[in-house]
Amino acid sequence: MTAHATLYNFRDIDLMLRIAEEPELAIGSVDLAEAVGLSENGGGRAMGQRLAWMKRYGFVSYDEKEHRWALSAAGHRITAAHLKAAQLKALEAVPDEAMVDVMAHVTSRYRHGDAVIAQLLRREFLFGTQKR
Repeated sequence: MTAHATLYNFRDIDLMLRIAEEPELAIGSVDLAEAVGLSENGGGRAMGQRLAWMKRYGFVSYDEKEHRWALSAAGHRITAAHLKAAQLKALEAVPDEAMVDVMAHVTSRYRHGDAVIAQLLRREFLFGTQKR
C-alpha cells in the first residue's frame, strides 16, 4: 500500500509545527515522513509532494541545494501564533450558538486578510469537515 501525505492525512499546521521543532529549522522530506510515521512505501516521496503543495500556498520554502524544507516567513508567523492553552480554553468556552459569530469573523478574515492565512484557513476547514 502506498503512503499518503494528503491534506486529509495530516493538518498543514501539524507539519509546520514539526518543521519548527527541528534544531536547524529545516528538514528533508524523508526525515519528515519518518517523523510522522510514513517511513515505508514511498513516504518520503508522498511527503515531498505534499510539501511542494504547501510551498505553492506560501507555508514552506525549499532549499534546492540542500534538499531541505523550511518554514517560509508566513510559516514562521503562523507557528509562532499557535494557540496557547489559555487561548484554547477561552475559545472552547464560547457557546455553540455563538460560534456562528466566530465563523463570520473567520470568513471575513478569509476574504479580506492575508492570502497565505486565507489558504491555511480554507485548508483547515477542509481537513476538519472531511467525512471520516
